[in-house]
Amino acid sequence: MEVQQQETIRLGKRCFVGNLAWKTSWQDLKDKFREAGNVVYTNVMRDDDGRSKGWGIVEFETPEEALHAIQSLNGAELGGRRILVREDREDRDVKQADGAAPEAPRAPRGGRGGARAASNGGRGAGRGRGAAPAEGTGESSGLQIVVQGIPWAYTWRELKDMFAEIGGVDRADVVTGYDGRSRGYGTVKFTTKEAAEAAVARFHESELEGRRLAVFIDRYQ
Repeated sequence: MEVQQQETIRLGKRCFVGNLAWKTSWQDLKDKFREAGNVVYTNVMRDDDGRSKGWGIVEFETPEEALHAIQSLNGAELGGRRILVREDREDRDVKQADGAAPEAPRAPRGGRGGARAASNGGRGAGRGRGAAPAEGTGESSGLQIVVQGIPWAYTWRELKDMFAEIGGVDRADVVTGYDGRSRGYGTVKFTTKEAAEAAVARFHESELEGRRLAVFIDRYQ
């Protein structure tokens, strides 16, 4: 009998940033994305004449910081334009440009106040009844979990129903792109820390429709 190889989904540390203003430099990009975490590398792609191509790459120390950037900065304003932020799905050969260079990793900082709330363009609009996500304060509430590897057809409703057996589900979101398609991960917020921890213990590394889930406490909500 043929054994089907199970797929483990892991979000990378890099974000693709599109719709950049032509004047935006790699330094501007780094300064903006420091709101979401410890930035180790930024670059704005340029053509042979040195003109910006309108997109760039930001790399963080951890995948969780990259996810936080997608959730909090997609649709944020930079240089007078609303930027598009999503995971970098391609293995790009990123060239050094405009003086950009990797920044030495630093120890995680304390407060990261000022992170913007996510726009509707970067997350599933539907969610369980509840208040909008709070702005990041640098300290986790322990109430929200991140779920990676969910089936592509899942909406916020299926995600919420999946965790109903735990109890105390306040809200569920599935991250989507501007094309409306799921990115294969989302968040679930509970009313108690105990419920969130129970959800991690119950579902982390479990299999769902042929995919293996990665479930962990959201460090930024």
